[in-house]
Amino acid sequence: MLRNSGRIYTALLLLAALGGPAPAVVAAPRPLAFTAVDSLGADSRAILSILQDRQGFVWIGTIEGGLFRHDGHKQVRFLSDPSNPASLPGGRVTSLFEDERGQLWVGTDEGLARFDPVTNGFVHYLPKEGPANARIVRRIISDNRGGMWLATWGGLQHFDPRSGAFLIYQHEDGRPDSLQFNDVNAVAVDNKGGVWASTWPGGLDYLAPGASGFQHFRVDDTARPNPKANDVRALYFDSATTLWIGTADGVYTWKAGQPWEQRTLMPVAAKRVTDIDEDRAGDVWISTRTAGLIRYDRELRQFQSYRHRAEDAHSLNSDAINTTMRDRAGTLWVGSLTDGVSRANLGYHGFERFVPRDIEPDFVKSSNFVRSIGAAANGQLWLALDDGLALFDPVKRAMLRTYSAIPKRPGALSSNVIYSTYHAPDGTLWVGTSEGLNRLDNPDGPFKVIQFGSKTSNFVNSIAPGRGGMLWVATGAALLRYDPVSGATESFTHDAKDPDSRSVNGATTVIEDRAGRVWTGEFYRGGGLDMRDPVTGKFHHFRLDPNNPASLSSDRVSTMHLDADGSMWIGTSKGLNHIVAGKDGKFTVTRIQEKGELGTRLIEAIRTDKNGFIWVTTAAGMSKIDPASWTVTEYAVEDGLTEGFYMDSAANSSDGLLYFGSSSGVTAVNPAIHSSASRPPQLAITDLRVLNRSLGTGALPEGVQLEGTLTQPRALTVPWSANTISFEFAVLHYAEPRRNAYTYWLEGFDKQPVQADASRPVATYTNLAPGKYHFHLQGTNNKGVAARDEIILPVTITPPPWQTGWARAAQALLVLSAAAVLARWLMRRWRARAHELEALLAERNEELRKAQHKLAYLSSNDRLTGLANRRHFDDQLVREWRRAAREEQPVAMGLIALQQMDVYQELHSQAASDELLQQVAQTLKNCMHRAGDTLARYGSDQFAFLAPGLDADAAHVLLRQIGACLEACGLPRQGAGSLRFSVAARVASPYQQADVLQQAAEETLRQQHEHAAQASEVEG
Repeated sequence: MLRNSGRIYTALLLLAALGGPAPAVVAAPRPLAFTAVDSLGADSRAILSILQDRQGFVWIGTIEGGLFRHDGHKQVRFLSDPSNPASLPGGRVTSLFEDERGQLWVGTDEGLARFDPVTNGFVHYLPKEGPANARIVRRIISDNRGGMWLATWGGLQHFDPRSGAFLIYQHEDGRPDSLQFNDVNAVAVDNKGGVWASTWPGGLDYLAPGASGFQHFRVDDTARPNPKANDVRALYFDSATTLWIGTADGVYTWKAGQPWEQRTLMPVAAKRVTDIDEDRAGDVWISTRTAGLIRYDRELRQFQSYRHRAEDAHSLNSDAINTTMRDRAGTLWVGSLTDGVSRANLGYHGFERFVPRDIEPDFVKSSNFVRSIGAAANGQLWLALDDGLALFDPVKRAMLRTYSAIPKRPGALSSNVIYSTYHAPDGTLWVGTSEGLNRLDNPDGPFKVIQFGSKTSNFVNSIAPGRGGMLWVATGAALLRYDPVSGATESFTHDAKDPDSRSVNGATTVIEDRAGRVWTGEFYRGGGLDMRDPVTGKFHHFRLDPNNPASLSSDRVSTMHLDADGSMWIGTSKGLNHIVAGKDGKFTVTRIQEKGELGTRLIEAIRTDKNGFIWVTTAAGMSKIDPASWTVTEYAVEDGLTEGFYMDSAANSSDGLLYFGSSSGVTAVNPAIHSSASRPPQLAITDLRVLNRSLGTGALPEGVQLEGTLTQPRALTVPWSANTISFEFAVLHYAEPRRNAYTYWLEGFDKQPVQADASRPVATYTNLAPGKYHFHLQGTNNKGVAARDEIILPVTITPPPWQTGWARAAQALLVLSAAAVLARWLMRRWRARAHELEALLAERNEELRKAQHKLAYLSSNDRLTGLANRRHFDDQLVREWRRAAREEQPVAMGLIALQQMDVYQELHSQAASDELLQQVAQTLKNCMHRAGDTLARYGSDQFAFLAPGLDADAAHVLLRQIGACLEACGLPRQGAGSLRFSVAARVASPYQQADVLQQAAEETLRQQHEHAAQASEVEG
């Protein structure tokens, strides 16, 4: 009989035995942020089972959508196909189990199946006899001896995977120690090997070790029968040997070895329990059909409830939960009846979300946007909401006071658009709005509105306390110093004539440091950062200098913070900056670059905790900086943050917590709770594709060989014709899969490693040359922790048939035979060809000789007259001069010039002029008969002769002969176009230089032109 008196007392005693003193029945939950795994499809949102296998993949069983293998990036779906005996036996996957050998077993509504990773198919197992309901498997657990116990709707079954044999326990009429009923929904094994089975509607049956008969136990109190208590849907023995019993009427526990009467109904609202599981931390997770998820926190010694909250996008996705599973990296997986799978990161603590509309829906109607946060007394906060101002108690999770702007109501807030609050030590609350500065002296009193003269001046962005009780007010028009006592205001704006004035008029944020320096920044106009010197009153400007890395990272200042050391942290639109004042009064600016998201992102807010760590919010999430080592830890929504952090919306509370506002609420940070260390992730190949076809579907393509399984390959061989190979992979770490990263390279092809992120975890190679390669893969999780083991996959590209060894040998033999025959033929051919070549060579030599002779002739003769050209004449002069010197003989040189040839050419034609020159040349050739003389065309209308051995007298005779010949040749002498000629010659001794003779002849000819039209003169 269940003890009636002191039921709660008994429950508290049991809780004390489970882990400590009696707790409250249900406490505020340790915060979790749930993220939906929404890639399974709309037809697969009813989840029944979840398991992480030894390799790290997560398997998800659904009611009618089949089975999924999930890797964080995508999933492979396995369906039931009656026409395929290797498919799932049934579409409803009720249970998943991995045995001691790493084999995956699947319980369905059509029987038991084992997944074969080699074929990517399933092997079916069914009892040889028994009712049809024996196919409906509800649970699978280990018998701790290599076998399995199956809870089915056709009785309790024991299965030996080595032999494939089933042992079935069913109800037998007339046998009291048989199973009470055949509808078995849950099964558990105690530490002695005894088996507990839930038999609806009879409660529990127990099969002791070695026994053949069952003992029967009712869960309800026989004095007060409760059929729902005997409807047991979940059984679990925890690490403390306590049996947890989940029923349609709540959760019961029983300590193994104690009298059954000491079973206890736990004081927690957990109706219609569907599953119970224990994680590695010892926490017990209770899935319910109507009350969401319940956690027994062994460390806190209390129950915690997680429910779906419509206003919190990262609350539980449904209150109808079927199952849970904690993976090896500390991620909790939750399967619901209606909304698929969600996961929460259990590995990190210290963050808590507050969603305003979830806390106070009657006041917060517009949105969950928290534009500003201000510290209040007793760890409370002032929240600037779209609907006004609220005094919030995070411990009570309650808004204690609320204030709104009511038009035309005296004493109300001037506007609900609030950008800043400051709670002064004297209790005065200052509120900066878009329509002026508001003052509240008494929580129950009216607001006093202070106006500053213009709409932009009344737009208050930030409020900061100053020396002497002054307030610094950053407005859209100026930086103001306001005296709350006298109401006096001093304005600081930009003066183009004063370089020591503000950079711009408006101000977004303002702080006065311990030295009395006032720091102010402007975001929207890019005004940079200004610092007012308290002694001189001058402003010092900090601006971006693209050429100076020690300058501000951006001129758009979004937020500022003064840390405990007195240094300034400046957030901009492009990263974080740290400014430190030196002893010499100079400031050092350090950009916090290459630190995760901080180097490039808009900095939203900055705060320092009591340990000196810097907490920074950005559009990507939150970062914690250790100033001693400059190490940065990144946090995201999956760690428990809200989304959409807002500029300068942050506060330090009096109890040491930090708070940051966002578009979806408030994130609380408890720096005293440290994050647990991130575990090295598991790494896996998820698919191999050849010619864009997965090797996991059907038979392997021709020529492809895969050693091992698809997800655990040992070697891959691909033919040369398969010119496209893809390797798909995944880091099997699910805390924040979008931040997992990869490094891969194909040894033998890639010259350096290739980086890949989680958006496309695939490596594709095309047209690889035949040969041996090794594919290397390494990965890191969301915290940058690398996998322990690198994947190295040998890859062989086989050559085409004509490049194989036997083909090359046959080709070599054929080539050698052909070479022998060809050699003999070539020898005969070469001999005949040699004779032909000899004859041809002689012929070609003769032709070459003639060509060379012709070329020499053309290079030394004038083409028009056929006489030697000037070049040949000059060469011949040098040769004859040397010979005359050796023989001590004189040399005569003569020049003949035709005058007025240009006039003749203009009157007649170029052809007529050429014809006349040819006539003169022929006449001169006829006059000169000596074999050793040289006659040449010296210029366009000049001729020259060279007569070796001719003295002056003989030269005079020769000149007269030439003149007579020219007179007789019929040159035109009358009328227009008449021609005249001059003939001159010089004889020189060989003891002089050859050019002396040439110059003398030319000078004589020039004188002939000056004295007479026709003359001949010889000078010796």
